[in-house]
This record gives sequence, C-alpha cells and structure tokens, in this order.
Amino acid sequence: MNFKRRFQVFVLIALLVSTFGSGQVVSASSPAAVPQDPIVINRNLNIWDATFIGYVSSVIHEKWRLELTEAHTFEVKANTAAGDLVPLLILQDANGVEVTRGTGSFVTSQPTGTFYVQVQPDSGAGFYFMTLRDVVSTGPSVSTVVAPTSVNVGEVALVTVTLNNVPAEGYTSAEFTCNFDASLVSVGTPVVTNLFGADPAVAINTPQPGTLIVAVAGSNGNKAVTSGAVFTFSVTALQAGETAIECTVRVSQGNNTLTSLPSTGMNLTVNGSGPTATSTPAPGETATPTSQPGETATPTSQPGETATPTTQPGETATPTTQPGETATPTFTSTPAESATPTASSTPAESPTPTSTFTPESSPTPTASPDGTLTGQVIAGKQVIVTLFSGNVAVTSVNANPDGTFSLVAPAGNYTVIATASGFLSAQGSANILPGNTTTKPTITLLAGDIDGNNVIDQFDALTIGINYNTAAPAAADLNNDSVINVLDLELLAQNYRDTGPTNWE
Repeated sequence: MNFKRRFQVFVLIALLVSTFGSGQVVSASSPAAVPQDPIVINRNLNIWDATFIGYVSSVIHEKWRLELTEAHTFEVKANTAAGDLVPLLILQDANGVEVTRGTGSFVTSQPTGTFYVQVQPDSGAGFYFMTLRDVVSTGPSVSTVVAPTSVNVGEVALVTVTLNNVPAEGYTSAEFTCNFDASLVSVGTPVVTNLFGADPAVAINTPQPGTLIVAVAGSNGNKAVTSGAVFTFSVTALQAGETAIECTVRVSQGNNTLTSLPSTGMNLTVNGSGPTATSTPAPGETATPTSQPGETATPTSQPGETATPTTQPGETATPTTQPGETATPTFTSTPAESATPTASSTPAESPTPTSTFTPESSPTPTASPDGTLTGQVIAGKQVIVTLFSGNVAVTSVNANPDGTFSLVAPAGNYTVIATASGFLSAQGSANILPGNTTTKPTITLLAGDIDGNNVIDQFDALTIGINYNTAAPAAADLNNDSVINVLDLELLAQNYRDTGPTNWE
C-alpha cells in the first residue's frame, strides 16, 4: 500500500509539473531585463483537515481563499515536496491586509469572514504539501485576534474578542480580562456588539496598567446563544517591542456561578522607536530651558522680592499693635454682648417650644385601637418596610431574612414603601383597620438601582465598572456576596431601563 500511495503522489506531482511548466513559459515571454510582478494564482481551501498541493517560485505565488462561517482556531502548515523551496505563508483578510505570517506554518484564531492564505517562497522554488487543520476544541472557548499583527510606532491595530462554540442554552453574562504590555501599547474604549442582544449592560474597568476588564450581560432576558465577536478595542503602538494580547473569560448561565473557558491570544509586533526618539529631545530641551531652575536662582527675584516685600511680616512686627489692639476689643465685643443675650435667648425660649412639640405628636391616634400590616417583600438584601401618613413616616420595620414582615400602627389609611439597598423601591396603599390584620401581596424588588434615583440605567452599570472586584459600595453588591462583578451586572441587566417605584397593590 505504501508503494502504491507513493506512486499516486508521484503521478500527481508529474501532472502539476506539466501544468505549471506551461505557465512558466508564458511568463518567460516577457523581456528578461524588465522585472515582473509574480503571477498570483487564486485557489480555494474548502476542506478541514485536508492536504493541498501547490507550486510557487519567484514568479508564481498562490493565494488560497478561506471562508469561515464561524470563529476558528486553525493551523496552516506547508512542507516542501520537491525543489529547494522554503515556503512563506501569509494570512490576509478580505481586503488583502496582512493578519499574520509564518515560515512553514502558523496557528491563528479568526472570527467569521473571508480570508486568504498566500504561499510564496521565503527562498527557492518548488512543490509543497499544505495542510489546513482546525485546532479549536469542541467545547466553548474565547479567542483574541489582533489585526494587523505588525504595526509601526504611532499606528493602530484592532483587537477582536470572540466567543466560540457557544452552547445552545447560551450565556447570560461574561467577564473578560484582557492583558497586554502597557509600556508598548495603549488601549481604546471597548465597543460591544449585539452578541448578547440589543442594548446589553456593560461595565468596564482598568484595575492596573496592562489590564482591561469588560463585563457584558444580556438585558431583559437576552443572552448570547451563538458564537461571534463580543467586543473590539483599538491598541495604539507606543514603542518598539512585542506584546502578547489575550483576553480570558468567565461566563455565567444565570445560576450565579462563573465558569472559566479556554482562551487563545495573539502577539503584536511594534516596529520603530518613534516615541523613544521624540521623548529624548524633550528632556534635552528641558536641559537648556532648565534656565528656569537657573533663573530660579537669579529670578528667584520673586522669592528675593518676597524677602523685601516681606515687609508685610516686617510690618506685622511693627503693626503688631493689631494683636495688641485686638486684645482690648476682643474683651469688649465678645463677652459683653454674648453673655447677656445667650442667657435671655436660649433658656427663655427653649422651654416654650418644648411644650409646642408635644401637641404635634399627640394627634397620633394613640387612643384608637391599633391594627396590623403583614406581607412579604423578596430581595437579595435587607428590606425595610415603612408606613407614611402624607410625607411623615409613622413607623417602620426590618423584614425577616425571608422578606416577611409585621408592623403595628394606629388604624387609618397609609402609604407603605419597601426599600432595599441597590433595588427599586415598591410603593402601595395600606388601610389598617382597628384590631384587624391587613396583608399586602408578596412582591419582589427589582435589582439594579444602585444610585437610588428610581431608574436602572448605564450609570448604575458604570458604578459596577468603577468598583469592579471590590466590596463597596454595598448598593452595587446586588447578590450580597461581598464582591462586585459580572454577577451583579447580570442582575442589573435583567431589569435594565426599568423605573420605580414598583406598584405594590
């Protein structure tokens, strides 16, 4: 079988030699003195884990079209079959912009779209066997793609972060932590896609140089149910070097648990030393205009003049008569008047208003029989239930851990309000009858109103982003687990754009 296989390969190579031989004759018809651009032959890659055969030389290159219907991490590898060829593989995007390259092989992660693998000689010429192998794990993962992979100082590359092989049940939220060398690149503000549905809740945090956290949660029941790009951000090259850029991820399926997924990243090469050269003259110039420190020695005339106009302190020494004089009027003004009016105003009037406040509290219908108000308010935090008569709080009670409550108040009509830190309040009416128990219907408070303005919006999500991975403020810790993160954002997202107070009737 081995001999037969070798013979088949030999015949195939022979056929290719005859085909490309004719192509070389055509190119040879051009005048030898005039350099010619290589002929690029377009071909298609359409089978994973397959081997393709080609031929390249200084005058013939091949470009293989690759269509990705979903994100993939894949390997392209070329081995020389005949000749002295050292193959160079260049991956290009749909616009022909280089994404990555490798001598003999490369491994890359790419989102959906059209790509091209161009094969050309790094040196020599000859036949090659090229393999296209999908190396994405069968399970969910995240990939970080940088395009282009090589820029000059001052230029910008785009980073795309993609969730791969998203399960059918989907993800309600995801927390991405991206790392890079902050001395080589700076990052722009992330732009989130609609993978988690329209109008997702987003929290962004940069806890330290070289780290970017992006948390995304689907709002109002939306979730990520397909693979694709979650967000992009730009990186601007600061100085020459090479940095790895990789975003890891923890995902939630709505069960208050975060699960880490495998991740792959890419390297970005920065060429040139622009900022280094630019920053050198500045200190150089500072060395010359360091005349300011020099002048500070001479035109420290300001301090020098301060020494002369320090006549103020000098004069203060003479008109220190002011302190001397102040000593006399101090006694005249302060004790003379304050002693008398203090006694007449404070004790004389305070007993009178005291008697005035007593009748105000007496209107409380203490004489009337009391009634009881009960109910249950569900939230992830301590709930406070308060009865109001008009704008005056009559009484309040802390609900039990399960949200149940019972409070006693004089019979009458009231407004009852339930509140919890970080939640929209609930408000309704309560008619308490003498000697009877009135029960309000069970109600669930909506999480996410962190700033307490009765609106759940991007400003509440911003508070989560600013305080990410901390425990304060307590209002942002919506699930009450002592850490502010994407799980709190997920709870907020469930009620995104809702307003309060919630009607409690």
